[in-house]
Formats: sequence, structure tokens, C-alpha cells
Amino acid sequence: MEIVLISDGPLPLDSPVRKLPFFFPARLINMNMVSPNTVGASKVAVVELSGASDTGLTALKSSWNSIAAIPVICLVSQKNRREVIQAGALGKTETIERDAPFALLLKRLKKFMEDDLVEALPCTTPETTARAYKSSNTFLESLCLSTVEGAKIRISLMNESAEEMLTALKKDGLSCWLNAVETHHSATYSHSLQVAGLAGMLAKHVGWSEEDCTEVIAGGLVHDIGKMRIPLTILDKPGKLTQQERDLIDKHPVFGRDILKSRAEVSLNVKRMAIQHHEMLDGSGYPKGLCGDQIVPKVRLLTVCDIFVALTEQRSYRESVPSRVAVAMLKDMGPKLDQKIVACLSQMLFGRAFGAVTREAPAA
Repeated sequence: MEIVLISDGPLPLDSPVRKLPFFFPARLINMNMVSPNTVGASKVAVVELSGASDTGLTALKSSWNSIAAIPVICLVSQKNRREVIQAGALGKTETIERDAPFALLLKRLKKFMEDDLVEALPCTTPETTARAYKSSNTFLESLCLSTVEGAKIRISLMNESAEEMLTALKKDGLSCWLNAVETHHSATYSHSLQVAGLAGMLAKHVGWSEEDCTEVIAGGLVHDIGKMRIPLTILDKPGKLTQQERDLIDKHPVFGRDILKSRAEVSLNVKRMAIQHHEMLDGSGYPKGLCGDQIVPKVRLLTVCDIFVALTEQRSYRESVPSRVAVAMLKDMGPKLDQKIVACLSQMLFGRAFGAVTREAPAA
């Protein structure tokens, strides 16, 4: 079950509504497109009244029966009398001040959203993996909330979830982890969880210490934090991106730097992984064009994992590629990537059976 987000045209960049898909399954529709077909079986509707035109509101009122049966929350500014009147004219609705703490909107919505992410996992998911999955999602939700509200990142929760993920990877295997995280409703969450799991397992495979493995996992969880500054309409665009949209997405490492620079509680390596994971060894990457020894091993490893996951996951505008093809593409990138790490990834995935390669040997 999901939330339907209703707006007259694109959501304003400063609207808290565009953050909701990081927390719940959600769809955005225009006011003039509201109908039983577009609303479907949604559990709650959130209406953004900022910038709503008379034409849009008239269309929404004429199709009000499509959403009148479910709870409706309208975002308004109490300083804007027109918005308050508009919300009242719609009928039975709940209003929330647009400038109120984002946590308040989340709390209201959670009353109506009873879905449990763990319940959506495959029935064969081991308890250790399910527990790590739940812990990692709790951290990602807190990370998003910290970003939205400018609060401190919960480092203890980050470390605990990274440690639980490493335990699950060693005990249950990488394929089990990937099967679990692919069930997530958010492509952004799923990507971060896949990158974190693959990076942690690869770090273990190359012989890094548990401390280094957990830091790489933490880096994987945090690495796309800059995407919280990119509009929902671009992140979730079903078709091919325009060059302008692509350029904005390419700025997410810079946005990540801006978010993390004042957070002294975050380690330097985790910050590096968030800011530098699109840098290339030959200097052709972004945002700084770093090269060679300017890029530390943890960033190099995360970059390989980030590209591999991006190639192998399903996107709305293209098909995924098989794992072997993805590794071949990484090898074809030559001096852009650390080819020793690419070789280790290939050996880890294909040297033995995919599931067995990640499983911890049972105790005697």
C-alpha cells in the first residue's frame, strides 16, 4: 500500500512532500489527473497546496470522491489565508503547517501506514538477514530525517547497523542479502543497501579487518546522501533524463559534501566515500577530478561496487545487465578503476558458487 502525493504541477523544491518517498511507497500525480485509476488502493493522500492554481483546484474538487474515502492531509501555510481556505473548501481534511518539523508529518502518516518492510521479505529470508535489513532501514530513515532537519547523524545506529549487516553477510551470504534488499519500495534505499552489502563483502574478501569492513558498509549506506537535495520528479523520472537533469544528479556528491562538512561526528573515510565515489583514477571523474593516490582504497572499492550495482539493478528507463557482463564492463573501464579491486570482485562472484562464496563456514 502506498501514499498518493497530489500537486498542481511539479512539487516545489522546498516542499517537504518530495521527501516522503524516502520513507514510504509513494506516487506523485497532478491535481487534474486525480481519478479512481490514478489513486488506486492508496492508504492516504497528501495534498501540496503551494502554488495551486484555480484550474488545478477546480479539477481536484470535481474528482474529490476519488480520495474522499481515504485520509487526506493538506500542507498549508497559516500565513497564507488562500491556502487555508482552499484546504477547508476541499472538505474533510487534516492540515499540517508546511514549516512544521518534518517529523510531525512523518508521525501523522505512520498512523495510516502499517506496512512492515520485513513482512515483504522472501519467506526464506534467515532471521539474521531480516534483523540486519530492519536495522539498516531504521538507520537510513534516521539519516534522511537528520538531513531534512539538519540534526546530527546517529553514528551509534550507523555503526550498529553496519556491524549487523556484516554479521548477516558472513552467516547467510551475499545473495541472500541482495534478494532481501531488492524488495524495498524505494530505488534509492535499495541501491544504498545493495552497495553497502556488496562493498562490505568485497572488503572481507580482500582481507580487510572487521573495522574496515564495517566502515565501508557505513560508507555504502551514506554514499548517496546528496540525493536528498534533488527533486523527486527527477530522481523518480520514468523516462530518459534531459542533460540538465543529468547535470543536477551529477551534483549529488557536492550536495553530500555540503550536508556532511559540518557533521564532525562522521568519520573522514565515510565523508570521502559520499563525496568521492564518482572520482576516477585517471582524473576523469567528478566533482574534483581527483586521480591516482588522491583516491584512498575505501573509495576505490566503493566506486567499483556502486557502478556494478547500478549496472545490474533494474531501472525504469533501461534493462539491467547480467553480473558477468557488468564485470566485463568494469574491466573495459581500464585505468579509470582500480583493476585489482575489479579482479577481486570477479573472483569473489564467479570463483565459486555465488551464494557459497559469501557464506561463513559452519562451526565444527
